[in-house]
Amino acid sequence: MNPLEEQIVRSFIEPNKRDRYLNLLAGRNRGKLLDKLNGSWDLDRRWTTPIKSQQDVVALLRSKGAPNKCYVISDIPEIDGQELPLEEAIQATEEGEWGTILGCIPGRLAYYRGEYGNERLLLERTF
Repeated sequence: MNPLEEQIVRSFIEPNKRDRYLNLLAGRNRGKLLDKLNGSWDLDRRWTTPIKSQQDVVALLRSKGAPNKCYVISDIPEIDGQELPLEEAIQATEEGEWGTILGCIPGRLAYYRGEYGNERLLLERTF
């Protein structure tokens, strides 16, 4: 398993679901787990903030310190498991219509977009 995936799960998934998610991501049932991204993926709601539909996600993430690249966990097979330029990842996420998490700053900042954009969330841990 990619260490960035592990950090995303350990930071933004409900504590009682983390070990199960990590095992599924690393195993043959990865696709089954990725399908859950379409329904908000048991996110730890303490760290989520809704994003308005008209808000510029790239600008928002950049204002929070997002670097040029992000790590993708997605139900979109073409981008899942890749490190991509932030703008490219967001564009692919918007066009792909399936659930995706973009990890921007390990353990601190990510973006979640649900199936068909039904939910857009800033994932941000504050310490």
